[in-house]
Amino acid sequence: MFPKPIEKSHRAWQIGYQALLPIAMLLWLAPLLAVALFSIRPDSDFSIGNYWGWPTSFEMIENYMMVFTSSMPRYIMNSFFITIPTVIGAVALSCMTGFALGVYKFRGNLLIFFMFIAGNFVPFQILMVPVRDLTLDMGLYNTKTGLVLFHIAFQTGFCTLFMRNFIKALPYELIEAARVEGIAEWRIFWFVVLPLMKP
Repeated sequence: MFPKPIEKSHRAWQIGYQALLPIAMLLWLAPLLAVALFSIRPDSDFSIGNYWGWPTSFEMIENYMMVFTSSMPRYIMNSFFITIPTVIGAVALSCMTGFALGVYKFRGNLLIFFMFIAGNFVPFQILMVPVRDLTLDMGLYNTKTGLVLFHIAFQTGFCTLFMRNFIKALPYELIEAARVEGIAEWRIFWFVVLPLMKP
């Protein structure tokens, strides 16, 4: 087994591991602890340059009340309005695409799958101008709908990679048995494949 379990290591390695683990955890958590400390500092600490010293006062309630009563609720709602439709759209499209590419055997199947994968390697910077022009032409520039469609388009290729590989690994006999019973393809997708994809 790689790596070798610490219990099977020499006693000196075990002691060193147990001694260094808390230090590594503190180093790992240091940025999070710094952000938490910054969030309770007063504004005056930042203006006088007291970034790393002890806070002159603790204004946790005032700072957090200001965050959650100003514009933060609107930003959180915007995140929900963009994230939820994006996830639903990307997962729905990639499940259907993964089903088609994983179950059906047709000429160009592998080529289409490779095109989905190749889309993941195109840098966003190359596509910025064409996507901007497209959203302007469609009247979706600076709208939530345009942003949701942008994210769905860019995430579907990555999700299709996983969905296709997962569906391809499912026992094909289940699909064949459903076809022998005369079940329509969309019902096979909905009642046989999708329940197995819940994980």
